[in-house]
Amino acid sequence: MPFCDHLAVTFHRERNPLGSLRALLSDMGAVARDDRTYQLGEGTVKLYVTYGVLYCSASGAALARMRESGGFMDWLSVISEWPHRITRLDAAHDVAVDGADVLDELRAQYPSGSVNLGRKSLRVKLELAIRDDGRETGTFYVGHRSKARATARVYDKRQERLDRGYPCAGHRTRYEVTVKQDYGATLRDAAEPERIFWHVASPALLDTPPGVPHWTADWSQGWRSDPRPELSPVEVLERRVAASAELDLLASLADEVGPNGRILLARRILSQLGVESTGSLKNSPARSLAVSEAGSEA
Repeated sequence: MPFCDHLAVTFHRERNPLGSLRALLSDMGAVARDDRTYQLGEGTVKLYVTYGVLYCSASGAALARMRESGGFMDWLSVISEWPHRITRLDAAHDVAVDGADVLDELRAQYPSGSVNLGRKSLRVKLELAIRDDGRETGTFYVGHRSKARATARVYDKRQERLDRGYPCAGHRTRYEVTVKQDYGATLRDAAEPERIFWHVASPALLDTPPGVPHWTADWSQGWRSDPRPELSPVEVLERRVAASAELDLLASLADEVGPNGRILLARRILSQLGVESTGSLKNSPARSLAVSEAGSEA
């Protein structure tokens, strides 16, 4: 199924959900790298004021982490509560096919070097390299760096991950379309990107599978993202600890110390918090939650 692989939104500089977005990033374990950039999983989220607007963008890897943590719809819900404009939305679709084969087929299909994604013919740009097996692979761009409302690229996703030092089992080719602010995309297209992906990608790059509804700019009228549920302080604490990238890094460092490294880490954290290692959770909400969870696991 197609998925949202990049989302950029702007808000009024004075009327925006900056505080709520920052809190939600903390809930999902994001780490602030500077005053405008957050690391979330392998991706980044940017939040900053520029040219009179609050700019908010999330990379594909950051959105993937949101989906894994169950926070993606919460992210959309917070955005939807404020007047906003989508300035960029990417929708992607992965297929288990060798990228080198796909690029060979596209080059043969479009020898003129241009592709129609809509009414306008767009130029093709190729970026190619030689893989370890001797085959030529890379990226097939449609409308790269153009002013077109919709552009696309097709690339060897497996090779891209290997080049960046990440594992990737099996062949994978990614088809990705990008629509800009005047295309008419909405948050519903981010939540349910199937329609807009096939509207742009088909028939030039792929054939639309049976049963996919037609996309129109007004198809999301009346759609609202479900409101983000209110969480208790204990639930927020549990989420932030579970998603904490910094805690994962500390645990890895503790493992390097030796067999007792994690015990040392726990003692250091308790000491930093001013809590005795024999401290009790008696009569506290946290203890009630712990007891409840233990009972459900029994």
